[in-house]
Amino acid sequence: MSATVSRFSETSQRAILWWGIGLAVIYALALIFLLQQVPTKNPEWSAQQVADWYSENNDKIKWGAVISGWTGAFMMPILAVVAIQMARVETGGAKIWSALSLVSGALMSIWLMLPPIFWGTAAYTQDRVDPEVTTVMHELGTLTLVTTDQYYIFLWIGISVLCFRSATALVPNNPFPRWWGYLSLWITLMFEAGAFAFIPRTGPLAWDGLLVFWSPLSLFGVWISIQSWLIFRALRGQAQAKLDGTEPELEPSTISVL
Repeated sequence: MSATVSRFSETSQRAILWWGIGLAVIYALALIFLLQQVPTKNPEWSAQQVADWYSENNDKIKWGAVISGWTGAFMMPILAVVAIQMARVETGGAKIWSALSLVSGALMSIWLMLPPIFWGTAAYTQDRVDPEVTTVMHELGTLTLVTTDQYYIFLWIGISVLCFRSATALVPNNPFPRWWGYLSLWITLMFEAGAFAFIPRTGPLAWDGLLVFWSPLSLFGVWISIQSWLIFRALRGQAQAKLDGTEPELEPSTISVL
């Protein structure tokens, strides 16, 4: 009598990945249409202009903060699945790069959750006597969004290492091809400009500029889309291999550490 093949892990990973993607889409819609931070507001606005904008869009901003509070941790489920897939291909000992990526997912979520909280706080009291208070909260939210993307690179470095590792290519149904390592590394480098947003108020390094806002935002969406597609494809192959009885037990001794 043949043993029952369980695809619980693959099914769970697909469900969790879709969960994260769904949260990401809702968060993005709130960021665009309610919080109205795509693009971010003009860094050269005066304190009164900032306060007036918050007064005019008060309800939208507060509802955007509510919805973002529900969905802002979308990278946690996504990177939980990414980390499991990394651990699957990271043979040869401790899964240190997988662990780094899992921690990175939790850290990334903090910086995605905080900006809507700050913007919501700015909108919470509609008619403050001092517009400078509203402006400080607004600036804190925007600068938190665009300058903390430096913390995302831990994930992409880990993925790039595994993509470039020859042993990874030997693992069946591998969601980390070598070309993906090059693209992830390039995205890592492009995100490094974010920290400069503290200095200029105009140009590509301002918080609404090409290198600080538009490039990281676009590349972040591209990365989530491609990595999700690669993992869904790998999960289909892994589930089918279980049904066919061809899914190998990946032990450190079966694949070269190099």
